[in-house]
Amino acid sequence: MKLKMIFNPTAGRGRASRLIGRALAYLRERGAEVDCVPSASPADLTRIAAESSRGGWDRVVVCGGDGSLHLAVREFDLKNGTLALLPLGSGDDFARVVGIPRTIIGACDAILYGQTITVDVATANGLRYLGVAGLGFDSEVAAYANAHTTWLRGSLIYLYSIFRVLPRFTPRHVKLTVNGSERAEEIMFACVGNSRQYGGGIRITPDAKVDDGLLDLLLVHRTTRLQLLKTLPRAYTGSHVRSAFVETARGSQFTFQSEHPLEVYADGERLTQTPVTFALDAEKLKIVVP
Repeated sequence: MKLKMIFNPTAGRGRASRLIGRALAYLRERGAEVDCVPSASPADLTRIAAESSRGGWDRVVVCGGDGSLHLAVREFDLKNGTLALLPLGSGDDFARVVGIPRTIIGACDAILYGQTITVDVATANGLRYLGVAGLGFDSEVAAYANAHTTWLRGSLIYLYSIFRVLPRFTPRHVKLTVNGSERAEEIMFACVGNSRQYGGGIRITPDAKVDDGLLDLLLVHRTTRLQLLKTLPRAYTGSHVRSAFVETARGSQFTFQSEHPLEVYADGERLTQTPVTFALDAEKLKIVVP
């Protein structure tokens, strides 16, 4: 088996760099031909993944977390390439959802002996993502986490950032179209999930499935900061959707407009800004799972 392995040296706060050698040795001992290269930047990771997906490799293996996976998929050849994942990030939410083990041996066995499935690929203004996209409070938390939490890992990153951003946050005015119906709302934040979770286990769109051909929308309407803070812990089980100020919907396309541009983050990475249209890519991603 010929594998192109791309690892993000910064993934998992350096976890990828520490463990990549062990994974390489295990794969090669079992007869895999592996070409392993580090990415020099986010754009470099996207480029290597795109080039590798166009032929010559049985599987393109991304070594990193949700952010690394996100970057790899942006320009991946969905028709011809098959992607595999070695979860070495801080949260690894997508790996958890599709059942890829977070241990080196378990993940490597999946790469070598696993089955290939197809999953939906979401888009925001035509830019791809696999997990959850958000705007409003959600995206401001993601921006703060990227800039100020290099010393934390997993869900602690998200929780710490919430407490830093919440005291100064105010609701945002948006116009949105949900299943063909346009309206104006004042919201705390909105999420559009292709997958059910982010932030190291936060089930923000708990009913989302990666292979159902639909996107799941979550709207958190205007509420007090205290009420929002009290509700957020319930997102770890998905029970937050029962709150009176939370609305959910399912569809193939959602649009948002705002008077002032709002940043849109997906899979922990900045993707675009409003006005934004969320939709599904015409092609699906082939990914290897146990």
